Amino acid sequence: MTKLFKDVIIPWLFKWEGKKLDLHKDDAGNYRNGKLVGTKYGIDARSHPNVDIPSLTYDEASEIYWNEYWVKYGCDDMDWPMNFIFFNCCVNCGLSRANKILRLSKDDPSKFINEQESFYKRLVIHNPKTKVFLNGWLNRTKDLRKVTGRI
Repeated sequence: MTKLFKDVIIPWLFKWEGKKLDLHKDDAGNYRNGKLVGTKYGIDARSHPNVDIPSLTYDEASEIYWNEYWVKYGCDDMDWPMNFIFFNCCVNCGLSRANKILRLSKDDPSKFINEQESFYKRLVIHNPKTKVFLNGWLNRTKDLRKVTGRI
């Protein structure tokens, strides 16, 4: 695990993903086999069926993000700040959406964040139930702009 990832990216990510068990009933990722299990450090029950979410530690969650996102999706091969911006989108929107936004932005970090924000707004229009998350998503991208110097 790189120093950048461990000392900058993970603390920022956990600030937004939360360090406590989240049992939000409207978050589909909080369910496993129809049972509300939750999300912790942004690691959700649906995507990680073999992880004991309530007992998940900071270090275990960091390892999951390192292996399943940062390394797997080639973030180390990208320049700063695109590596961080792309990683965040993969975590929050999924790899497929992040790749689509990357193509649309033509690798421009500021355009990437603009496209990500537009995606969130369209998502709310098409799925009004997600409106409860919109302000948090937009505050997160605003903070990402600040941290990466893309204001």
